[in-house]
Amino acid sequence: MKVIFVASGNKTGGQISSFVRSQYESLKAAGLDMRLLPVSGHGVKAYLKAAWKLRQLVRKERPDVIHAHYSVCGHAAVLATLGMIHRPKIMVSILGSFPKQNRKWRLVRFCIQHVWDKTLVKSKRTANQLGLDLPVIPNGVNLEVFRLMNYAEARKVVGFDTNDQSPITNHKYIIWCSNPERPEKDWPLAEAAVAAANQHLSSAKSQISLVPVFNKTPDEVCTYMNAADCLLLTSVSEGSPNVIKEAMACNCPIVTTDVGDVTERLAGLEGCHVVDSREPNELAEAIRKALDFGKRTEGRTRLIEDGLAVEQVAMKIKNLYEQLI
Repeated sequence: MKVIFVASGNKTGGQISSFVRSQYESLKAAGLDMRLLPVSGHGVKAYLKAAWKLRQLVRKERPDVIHAHYSVCGHAAVLATLGMIHRPKIMVSILGSFPKQNRKWRLVRFCIQHVWDKTLVKSKRTANQLGLDLPVIPNGVNLEVFRLMNYAEARKVVGFDTNDQSPITNHKYIIWCSNPERPEKDWPLAEAAVAAANQHLSSAKSQISLVPVFNKTPDEVCTYMNAADCLLLTSVSEGSPNVIKEAMACNCPIVTTDVGDVTERLAGLEGCHVVDSREPNELAEAIRKALDFGKRTEGRTRLIEDGLAVEQVAMKIKNLYEQLI
């Protein structure tokens, strides 16, 4: 079976995101004949150009399936295959969520029902927002990349606790894995929550620091997750946030707003807290509980039990391809 992967690279300097790359490589390892087309640029012109490139690639490679990531790449795939007698099947992965029933929501629903051959979403919440019965397959995690490391050694690598002269003897580090300039990730809320948590510390020798982690390689992110005392996610909306699963793979405690599938992923997992509020004080209380937990979680075991290692997810996606053709 031959598959062309189409994905946007606009947020990663023209390269596809690491989780899409990981999924692509895992499908190759599963025996599929894979091709990759990154899409760069913004607006109608960029996606018309991508559709033209995809059309040429389809004519050359004659794939069985085009797997488009993000709805805009799905639209490009439709344009690329217009009029083809032997048209490949089009499957679209919806990676985000739809908190509002706006024009984009209506267009995506229409395409799912009448245009694309198969659509999968990353969380039950997204399927419910769309009001459709859709296959739910969260992105998998590469457990070789997001691995367990020694806590003390990881802290040395990233520069935590390197000042022996500091009066702070109980220094906790919370990582926040995104670019603070992305408004949907809500960096100000993270700052406010950590500031509120610091106000309730019982000792002047204690401190909680918030560290933004972005523009890092997956291997570097893994080291930060093993060094951190907690990961904080304050997003306004998500599909199935990869950073949560990556932190689970590193057994890092987690505090997150209630977005995407985080409640399902973290239910009953000690050291992890989902906060159904955007109030800094409520997030601060969850942060204190996560830090008081004082040890690593069993998130990695949960991931494997849930079938979310990248190899396990690859087999689920392969099964969908086989259903299409």
